[in-house]
Amino acid sequence: MMSKKRSNQLSLREDAISLYNKALDSQEGNDNQQALSYYTQALDIVKSIDDTSQGIDQLRYHIFINICDIYIRHYKAIGAKEFVDKALQMAQKLQQKDKVAQCFDRKAGIKRLEGDYDGALSDYSRSVEIKLMIDKNEGLDVSNSYHNIGTVYYHQGKYDEAVNRYKKLLKIQLSALQHNDPRIALTYNNIGIAYKAQGMYDDAVSMYKKSLEIQLSKLGNNHRDIADTYISIGNVYQAQGKYDEAISKFKKSLKIYSSVLDDNHPSIADAYNNTGNIYESQGKYDNAVSMYEISLNIRLSVFGDNHPSVAEIYHNIGNVYEAQAKYDDAASMYEKSLSIRLPVLGHDHISVAETYEGIGNVFNAEGKYDDAVFMYKKSLKIKLSVLGNNHFSIAETYHNIGNVYDNQSKYDKAISMYKKSLKVKLSTLGENHPSIADTYNNMGAVYDGQGKYDEAAS
Repeated sequence: MMSKKRSNQLSLREDAISLYNKALDSQEGNDNQQALSYYTQALDIVKSIDDTSQGIDQLRYHIFINICDIYIRHYKAIGAKEFVDKALQMAQKLQQKDKVAQCFDRKAGIKRLEGDYDGALSDYSRSVEIKLMIDKNEGLDVSNSYHNIGTVYYHQGKYDEAVNRYKKLLKIQLSALQHNDPRIALTYNNIGIAYKAQGMYDDAVSMYKKSLEIQLSKLGNNHRDIADTYISIGNVYQAQGKYDEAISKFKKSLKIYSSVLDDNHPSIADAYNNTGNIYESQGKYDNAVSMYEISLNIRLSVFGDNHPSVAEIYHNIGNVYEAQAKYDDAASMYEKSLSIRLPVLGHDHISVAETYEGIGNVFNAEGKYDDAVFMYKKSLKIKLSVLGNNHFSIAETYHNIGNVYDNQSKYDKAISMYKKSLKVKLSTLGENHPSIADTYNNMGAVYDGQGKYDEAAS
């Protein structure tokens, strides 16, 4: 006959597993706060269980790693670090290499959040080493790490290296999966994103259409992954100035999102944000603000007041106000964005640099040139430390500093900045990117202002 203590222990174990399963359901339903509550309750019960079997340690591991994932999703790096460390201790205790590799993947993900891309690459590489010890044939689990490494290279502006990793991933997938597997569609999509960043718009659309062809064949016409691809194609059309075609793609995506997702899902907020970007590009500023405000309300309801995705919308609204010459309103929006980004992301995050850039734009427009240069240099310092010397975003900052020096009639300094910008743009984007023409035009205007008409003409 089972002892009362043994029966109680089994009952506690069942309660913990039940709470864990409820947490999983909540997490899959995007109710992360409820999931966190269930995981916490499950952990409290697990602490009172005397059972030291692998089964309980497995449960602990899964709870720890899932809590880490929730914190990563909400940009809470400190909490994520705490729980990935606990998960790693469990994985090492269980002597399960696959779980150790998963922990290094999470550690890398946290470093990506913090803008520590070199650290992220190091942890992803450790994960690959461990996975290759398990499967020397570079299976699908290894290919996932190539995806992650490619994404880091993308964020560093190392687009050729990103494409190289994505193509390694694609090679593994094509040999291991059916050619119409949705995971292959995702890889085509990522290659397209890297091509778009390089200004290779036709190549990007080609990759997106390959992705879409697979998705439509496997998922039907009304799946959120298809909506995501319409967003990607729309982003290319926006970059090409094909605004009506971009709006058409964004509306298609929004129609799908609205039919398959809750009204307050983050993807719907993203679609409204993208539509706002188009209206902003078209100079339809009131429409842009309207779209941004719908996106903002959804993100506030999902993430709360202090999430980076909320800060992004404040920043975008600031961009619109800046374009409308509503400089006080623009500065207010940028400051709201900065007040979220600094404490959540830290002082050396690329998003913080982006906001400094926006504030610099306002100062430049107001004729506060020294203040503008100060903000641009704060932005540049972060970008150089995070992205290195050869990223398109750094070229933009050099360009902006050049504009200020031009406004101050400091023509030699302006030309110096434009040349720095041009050098980076040519090496990262190639000679045919539209942004190259902008820099040449500005240089020509400066030479013209100096009376150097031959150099202006060249």
